[in-house]
Amino acid sequence: KMIFVSNKCEKSYPNDIALNVLVMGKTIFCNKKHTACEILDYADKNGYEIVDVKQGYSSCSTLVINESSAITIDKGMEKAIKSQGKNAIFIEKEGILLPGYDNGFIGGATAVLGNKILFFGSIDTLSSKEKIKEFIFNCGCEIFSISMDQVCDFGGIKFLK
Repeated sequence: KMIFVSNKCEKSYPNDIALNVLVMGKTIFCNKKHTACEILDYADKNGYEIVDVKQGYSSCSTLVINESSAITIDKGMEKAIKSQGKNAIFIEKEGILLPGYDNGFIGGATAVLGNKILFFGSIDTLSSKEKIKEFIFNCGCEIFSISMDQVCDFGGIKFLK
């Protein structure tokens, strides 16, 4: 079922984050003030816990490994995720390219396919590579670098089950 939102999405913050929510199991992390009310209503009616965070780019800033584990470039997101009894680590954002910006986001520079974590570039170009590798391996997942280039934020990929 498709749900249409009434928000007009625009290029600049905060009008570009109405759909930017992070989902981990039955928990949604988002900046409630700027999240589309249709998403909040759906979550409320379907038993999701909504956690209000300052980070408007909650999904972009975070790589969800599984329902209980995530990697984020935002300390506030790390704290919020841990407050829900989930496992999270903070990493430095340096090394993630996003043309036109100083840095990209880990969520937009990766994709998850089952237990495979795909990096859009080489994980070895990231300053926090060892911390990331250890965390992902401890989650029982494999790492694949799509190329040997610097990791780049292309907006991420979400696979439908």
